[in-house]
Amino acid sequence: MANVYIGIDIGGTWLKGVAFELKDGVTIPQVPKLLELQPVRKVKSRLGHDATTFDFTEALKELLALLLTEDQIVGGIGISTAGVVDYAGKKMLIAVSHLKALTDNSWISYLETRFNVPVTLINDADAASIGAAALGYLTGFNTIGVMPIGTGLGFTVWRNGRKWTPNFAIPLLGCTYTPSGYYDEIASASALAELDPGKNLGNIFILDQYHVSRKQYIKNLAGIISTAHLLYGINKVIIGGGLAEAVSGVSFPLEVALKEALKKENLLSSPDVEVEIMPEGNALPLLGAMLLAIGEEKAQALRVKKNYGEFNTEIPYDNTISLEKLQTDDLVRLLWNSEQDSGCDLEKSIPAISEAIEKIVHSLDKGGRLIYVGSGTSGRLASIDTVEIACTFGFPRERVLTFISGGVADASFDIETNFEEDASSVPELLLANVTSKDIVIGISVSGSAWYVQSALGFAKFVGAHTIMVQEEAKEALPFCDQVISLQSGNEVLAGSTRMKAGTATKKVLNFLSTSAMIRLGKVNGCYMTEVECINAKLIKRAQHILKVLYSLDEKEAFAALEQNGFVLNQTINAINK
Repeated sequence: MANVYIGIDIGGTWLKGVAFELKDGVTIPQVPKLLELQPVRKVKSRLGHDATTFDFTEALKELLALLLTEDQIVGGIGISTAGVVDYAGKKMLIAVSHLKALTDNSWISYLETRFNVPVTLINDADAASIGAAALGYLTGFNTIGVMPIGTGLGFTVWRNGRKWTPNFAIPLLGCTYTPSGYYDEIASASALAELDPGKNLGNIFILDQYHVSRKQYIKNLAGIISTAHLLYGINKVIIGGGLAEAVSGVSFPLEVALKEALKKENLLSSPDVEVEIMPEGNALPLLGAMLLAIGEEKAQALRVKKNYGEFNTEIPYDNTISLEKLQTDDLVRLLWNSEQDSGCDLEKSIPAISEAIEKIVHSLDKGGRLIYVGSGTSGRLASIDTVEIACTFGFPRERVLTFISGGVADASFDIETNFEEDASSVPELLLANVTSKDIVIGISVSGSAWYVQSALGFAKFVGAHTIMVQEEAKEALPFCDQVISLQSGNEVLAGSTRMKAGTATKKVLNFLSTSAMIRLGKVNGCYMTEVECINAKLIKRAQHILKVLYSLDEKEAFAALEQNGFVLNQTINAINK
């Protein structure tokens, strides 16, 4: 019998859930359509200012009784809720007063004990974002604000495939205070529906008697979008939740109305913000929760746990040396010698690196993406490679991504303060909508980082080609298709993998990306003929390339570039014609 997965969306009034049996052969892209066929059950959440965790647990039991039969086996549980969830998705950190009972984690323990499966929490706006990504709303080189609007205002930022949370801060836009009240109150679709005797939100948008209230609401919402544009740099907002369902149900053109209202705002480039309505509305958080339940369980099934004593990098390069007693010249010479050793040993991995390059070229040539996943130094080195590929080779930025535990927004700061490496990256891979076209490369020197393993395990499940870069030589690992060994060995300073292992990692990434771009035709001879002319130095480089390839002098080369908008590849094509 196939496993049944449970998606739950926690609201202040209602507790909604859906059960889904993942049959053999069903892929992640098929789940949204199949989930539409499943009944959504709901019961009173029993939450409130005086509610206890016991009250909520009883509501959970009532919901589960509606979702499951006695003989069904649960594979995983994903839960969407308002409030701040910890990075690992294991507990509630902050909740509004009427949801305060959720911060007592005994209800989560109840689920884990009863079913003995992964139970993963996620903020409801993030869950809606996962649902939106699965349905194709989150694409391209964009900064998109996902805005579910129901009782309150949810908000999260998606930036070029990744959740954007500078300083670990969830963008609680609804908590913004104005003299007219909080944005949660101003944007509330539920409060707007109260104007209708039947509390029918759709009526507010189609009946003439509500014209003034409707106009004021749209003006207020446009102001909120303008604020989000200014604070988070979004160039698009997609609206979901009960508001989106209601306006879609009555065919009210809210996108057009908001665009007109934005034109009247005097806040920088607000009129340039694109607005899109997601008619799936309240179904999105449940879809996100369900995909999370499936993804976490599939990743967990492939996990490999390693003992600390197995890490070569934790053993000193030479344990007879007291580093603090060495003279500076001797210390530098020791470091230099150790680096030479690791560079020579990396030669053993050339066949594996070459195989990986062929896979990368095939994937990118077919329209897929190159996705790196790493923690700490490994993630930062990958991000360097990511940003350089675009400007060096003119390759689309939205097709090369790096995920770092703790988030890319603060990668140059401290992002390893709260066990981020031990958290799962499945929510972030879901937000990126990883597919079988993509190639995912995980980097973990020790091979133990769950953030990396979970990414590869999930990506392998969806059919992407997966590669693990680690120090230890292994022929195969269950969570990936291929292993590249760094062969870097013991560290001079035991455990400091930013040194020999870091150098070896940078070399491997250089080999992979540079070779792939060469194979994809991004160079001519020894020159980067698609380099972006984005500063004076690079314009000079482009001029030199034109001089070498076409015997142009400096003025001729500059004029040719200028005529073609300083796009080198376009300039070369014009000259060739």
